[in-house]
Amino acid sequence: MRRSHIVSLIMVLLVAGASLAGVLSAGWSPVLGVQLQGGVEVVLRPADEVSDEQFERAIEIIRNRVDAIGVAEPDITRQGNQVIIQLPGVKDKQRAVDLIGQTAELTFRPVVSIFDSSDPNQLAAVQQLVQGDAQESDSSESEPLPTLSDVLTPPDQDEASASVVLLGSEGQTGFVLSAAALTGEVIDEAAATFQGQWIVNVSFNDEGALLFDQMAVANYQKQVAIVLDGVVESAPTINAMEFDGQAVISGSFDEEEAKNLALVLRFGALPVEFERDDVRTVSATLGEGTLRAGVIAGLVGLGLVALYMLLYYRLLGLVAVCSLAVSGATLWSIIAWLGESQGLALTLAGATGIIVSIGVQVDSNIVYYERIKEEVRRGRAVKSAADGSFRAAFSTIIWADLASLIGAGVLYQLTTGTVRGFALYLGITTLIDLAVSFFFMRPLVVLVARRLVKEKPKRLGLTVTTGEASI
Repeated sequence: MRRSHIVSLIMVLLVAGASLAGVLSAGWSPVLGVQLQGGVEVVLRPADEVSDEQFERAIEIIRNRVDAIGVAEPDITRQGNQVIIQLPGVKDKQRAVDLIGQTAELTFRPVVSIFDSSDPNQLAAVQQLVQGDAQESDSSESEPLPTLSDVLTPPDQDEASASVVLLGSEGQTGFVLSAAALTGEVIDEAAATFQGQWIVNVSFNDEGALLFDQMAVANYQKQVAIVLDGVVESAPTINAMEFDGQAVISGSFDEEEAKNLALVLRFGALPVEFERDDVRTVSATLGEGTLRAGVIAGLVGLGLVALYMLLYYRLLGLVAVCSLAVSGATLWSIIAWLGESQGLALTLAGATGIIVSIGVQVDSNIVYYERIKEEVRRGRAVKSAADGSFRAAFSTIIWADLASLIGAGVLYQLTTGTVRGFALYLGITTLIDLAVSFFFMRPLVVLVARRLVKEKPKRLGLTVTTGEASI
């Protein structure tokens, strides 16, 4: 046996073993989709009639919002006049649900005053400020102090042209705000970055750059609130009168606050007003049961395939089992790494793609083994047949796997949601099959043929009669 074959086997085993040991020691495991680990399903419906273009644009903004908050493998699809959104394993479910359905226009409003929403005396002062001094002269000590609901602007009166009283995102601090000076249409891009502290970099379009500078001149050294859906997301102080289309929002942000603010600025307004038809939690228990049933079914299927290969191909069947084990270890490592680094989730559709690929990998073994059998039946020595059959067999394997890769690529590019998961995992496992076939299956078959089978075709599942080999 060539020394290169031994080196190839050792390298494959080292890479597969080391990668699996690495992800296990790091505590990484595949991130599961909503069907497997539970999550939230939201059904949205447009409040009014909208065009297809507006509908698709709204779905794209929702998808961008969901991607930006780090939900792994969300499934966002249009079904008739509804948008179905599945969010697997979100840590803050209410935040995610609230964020994707926000429809109000993003506005920039100058801050008139700030108050503590829990202080009745400050609420009274705010009420007097909003309603005018006349009420102050008519008021008496016997009148009850106003409540927060008496002071806040109702959601249906949150108009850009009107002054409003709103709460901050934490619900504690209140703001009296002037009419909106700008809307979110002026923003081109926004991103959170860390430069000694978390900040938000904002870029404005050409019209927005001019309008923002005008607002900055009028409100220099004053606070301007960034408002979305009746909530003050931030109220930075204007510290310059000219920004040339670029602004930096700084403050005592932590990472999550900075990213949330950047997200609000980028995707603040939807072109469609949605109503929630349904919001439900998908039980993790159901997901665990589905996963358990899938694992059991997969193990039973693998067991039957392994038994068939061992009975029909004998020692070569053992090679097939080892090839599947190496492919499985490599695939587990890749899925765990993708889940940890990219937030990629394993869905039921993805698991289906993996199961389909098992057949592809077994077929690769069978193509090679049948080539060897044909050569042995023609009278060629087993070890010679093992060496000489691989080139033709691998050519067939390449063309078969290429067909799978093309199908997976087309599905991935032209579809969305869970179908893309199916295509992705089918593509990954097919590439693994090509690598394992060349670097592991081939040298191991040659090793088995030379050291274990020698010239005993029965060990390949062949029987010999009157000097000829036959199945």
